[in-house]
Amino acid sequence: MAEDYSLPQEVEKYDPDNMRQDILQMPSQVSQGYQLGDKVDLAGLEDTHFSDVIIIGMGGSSIAGLILKDYLQTDPLKLVINQDYSLPVWAGQGTLVIACSYSGNTEETLSAFKEARRRGCGLVIVTVGGKLEEQAKVTRLPIVKIPSGHQPRSSMPVQFFVILRILERLRLVSDKGAEVGRVAADLKAQAPGIEKNAISLSEKVAGRTPLVYTSSKFSSVGYRWKCQFNENAKTPGFCHTFSELNHNEMDGFENLNASFHAVFLRFEDDFRRVQQRMDLTRDILLKRGVAVTDIGIRGPTRLSKMFAAVLLGDLTTYFLALRLRTNPSKVDLIEEFKRKLGPFVV
Repeated sequence: MAEDYSLPQEVEKYDPDNMRQDILQMPSQVSQGYQLGDKVDLAGLEDTHFSDVIIIGMGGSSIAGLILKDYLQTDPLKLVINQDYSLPVWAGQGTLVIACSYSGNTEETLSAFKEARRRGCGLVIVTVGGKLEEQAKVTRLPIVKIPSGHQPRSSMPVQFFVILRILERLRLVSDKGAEVGRVAADLKAQAPGIEKNAISLSEKVAGRTPLVYTSSKFSSVGYRWKCQFNENAKTPGFCHTFSELNHNEMDGFENLNASFHAVFLRFEDDFRRVQQRMDLTRDILLKRGVAVTDIGIRGPTRLSKMFAAVLLGDLTTYFLALRLRTNPSKVDLIEEFKRKLGPFVV
């Protein structure tokens, strides 16, 4: 069957906010975020020895941290991503806390931020504004103001490279400048092909529930895909990792059917035994009537591969939203939930 690269008519009707343009700005977001992280005044922190780092955030802000943690697997940094109202019990004066909230009003982040101040943690703020900026200004904390006017999840690349540069400047990780310098060029060169593949994959997944599988080394990338299926395409989506899923989730395959579509994100540096597990699991799914799409993720560097995979996921879920005649930018159910929950007093 020929690949389907067609799109719904009247694309503008379903994407009045032009999310496609936001997604395709990812190459420029690399240098933008890195430069913002380079400019922030870290006086008072540069001479402090931090034994560990906590990134507090929710949604797209936390995903920036999760992807960063996967990327920094070869660095001996104790890095924790905190998606909660409170901090781990061990956080204290030797802990650097980077509080990330696009709006600056995320209640879990505000709560954990307040606790970090009380415990004497080092603090850096990454936000557009809101209450987080207001509180940070009162205590004269370092603030990185990121560009406004986007969906929070679209700012993830900016936040990622802001945080990476801050960690470099505080000598908590080795210098990644050379690798970062390649990412923007790599993404720009790959973008046309990635977009074409995303259009095709969105047609294959349409009408089915996606299952996104990766190795544990790249679990954050699979999680990004899952969340983008949820927020962009307004569809259920699930993710898991090898080889953990071979110890639990695969038993559920007994009751799978053609209403699911499995997407295997295969990185060329996945452990050889994991690659074998992927092959065998793929065959099991196919025999049970589940469609499977294998996607080989390649690139000159680990960072380039990770963000190429993110770009493919962002575009796939964007085009799926158009096929489903839904606005990829809006998150009406999330906003309605927040209204019903009511204000949170920090």
